[in-house]
Amino acid sequence: MSTRVIYNMKVQSIIDHTSSVRELVLKADSPAQFQFKAGQFVMLHVPQPEGKPALRAYSIASDERDHSGYKLLFKYVDNGKASEFVWKLKGDETLQMTGPFGKVFFQEPPTEQIVFLNTGTGLSQHLSYLLSKKEQFPHLKYRLLFGMRTEQDCYYTQELDALKKQLPDFQWEFVLSRPSENWTGKKGYVQNFIEEYDYMNVPTTFYLCGNGGMIKATKEILLAKNFDPKKIWVEAFD
Repeated sequence: MSTRVIYNMKVQSIIDHTSSVRELVLKADSPAQFQFKAGQFVMLHVPQPEGKPALRAYSIASDERDHSGYKLLFKYVDNGKASEFVWKLKGDETLQMTGPFGKVFFQEPPTEQIVFLNTGTGLSQHLSYLLSKKEQFPHLKYRLLFGMRTEQDCYYTQELDALKKQLPDFQWEFVLSRPSENWTGKKGYVQNFIEEYDYMNVPTTFYLCGNGGMIKATKEILLAKNFDPKKIWVEAFD
């Protein structure tokens, strides 16, 4: 069995989107190139005081055509080994990664409509699909629902709006489970709104990424209507 390559990735920049979501922009140091397919993830090696590093999986949030590095999104978890490590970073550190892993790829040829449902940092995978495929498949009907608790948890508005300008039929919205009284957008859970997309009449593929509860509930709704299970692709983040 061949030894898996450990990639040394340099922390180019750190972006705190909210109090609990941090983005790392990483550049491949050695080897100098990293190739992956949209939808894949890497394992961060979290150094431990004794013994082997702890391994934690993170979906890549970048365009697969860029081989110089990638972005990762992290959600802070209380007492999480990776969270404590990542939130202590200042920039310029070298992190060790293995990968890429995962086989939840963008399905080609694509269906006419693509529905992305994500929660928390599950946006990473869907962002990678959109960035990687927007020139190849610009005219699909892309729909994205981004589930959060409160307004303070919302992030990536500018990046998603930029994609909306590049894609003729891309719509996205936040769905908040605990909004303030002033919130005028969608309230509840992402799976509550899939009926808006006429997925039984329009050829549709669903990509679900985020918490297991959302994934389970969405699959139950779709399968109860005899929606084709081969058109549901999932990656659980728990």
